[in-house]
Amino acid sequence: MAHKKTQLPEKICLHCQRPFAWRKKWQRCWQEVRFCSQRCKQTFKSLQKQPSHAASSNLCAAGQVEDEF
Repeated sequence: MAHKKTQLPEKICLHCQRPFAWRKKWQRCWQEVRFCSQRCKQTFKSLQKQPSHAASSNLCAAGQVEDEF
């Protein structure tokens, strides 16, 4: 079944917020696809792993983190 490019389903990438269209390689797993590329997926996941700056500064301000000198 041939589709015209204008008729292909689209999603919005969770990382870059850009629309991306269905690809044949995603035929069996289109429901699980959330990112437009591996680069966006890796960047999104690395940002999720990093502790937030505000949370670490709150710990320092509260005196809960000790300096190691």
